[in-house]
Amino acid sequence: MSRLLADVAEQAALLRRPLPDLGPERRLLADRAVVRLVGIGSSRHVAAFGAACFGVLGDRPASVLPSPGAGVPQPVLHDDEAVVVVSQSGATSALLQVARDARDRGAVVLALTNVPGSPLEEAAQVTLPCGAGEELVVPATKSVTTAMVLLRALASPVPQAALLRCADTLDLLVSQGVAAAAEPPRYVVCGGLGGQAVAEEVALKLAEVAGLAVVPESVVDYLHGPVAVGGPLVALVAADDPNRAALLDQPDVHVVDVPACGDPALDQVTRVVAGQLLAASWADRLGVDPDDPKGLAKVTCTA
Repeated sequence: MSRLLADVAEQAALLRRPLPDLGPERRLLADRAVVRLVGIGSSRHVAAFGAACFGVLGDRPASVLPSPGAGVPQPVLHDDEAVVVVSQSGATSALLQVARDARDRGAVVLALTNVPGSPLEEAAQVTLPCGAGEELVVPATKSVTTAMVLLRALASPVPQAALLRCADTLDLLVSQGVAAAAEPPRYVVCGGLGGQAVAEEVALKLAEVAGLAVVPESVVDYLHGPVAVGGPLVALVAADDPNRAALLDQPDVHVVDVPACGDPALDQVTRVVAGQLLAASWADRLGVDPDDPKGLAKVTCTA
């Protein structure tokens, strides 16, 4: 087993842990006019998923800030806002600056990170630790899904039964694997809550792990334009997705079915893991070492 798959295999056990009581954090956010979320790379995808959870499940106005960097202006933050900074390492300099600037302006800053004692914790008033443990390879896997679950729980309480069903589904996925199709996909599309963010995370894993450049789209956005390009296409959608039939009408469609677990947000966690396994399958098919991605580091310093 590759080190990547060892990380992937741990996720079910991590989801079976009791979630922390996030009541105080929910009440803190309830006093704020809007929740802003920010991250870079996989953390940005987690942030966008979290924003969807806040808006749909938590009835809280939420938005995703641009990934910070040189020449990327950030909106002016105010003291009636909350900023959730997602950083697996807690050491990305651009995200640290966002956290410090937000706090200087009086905003409440929550850090969501996987590394205990990181600099991001010092910049935030509240820290939500993923507790996923050190990842053996650079492409983020278990730190992504544990962060997704925490944001889902921060938006509104999570049914324990749904969480356990999600963990059972992950065990099943890992035991069976997700097979690669005949041809590398040109597009990856996802449906459901935060479908665009999930598609972007799956596409990133295909790039990092297998060296495949794939365009991510939500199902709806794909059918409103890119469908004209056609396949090959990999789709991660629910069996009852109303647009499933339209996807199946297209040539060269590879549908990855993931059982529902009783919570629309946790269903997306299972799709992310299915995407991780799909990336590992394509790495094996293409003879790429999934444990040795080219040009990547856990902490990337950009201008």
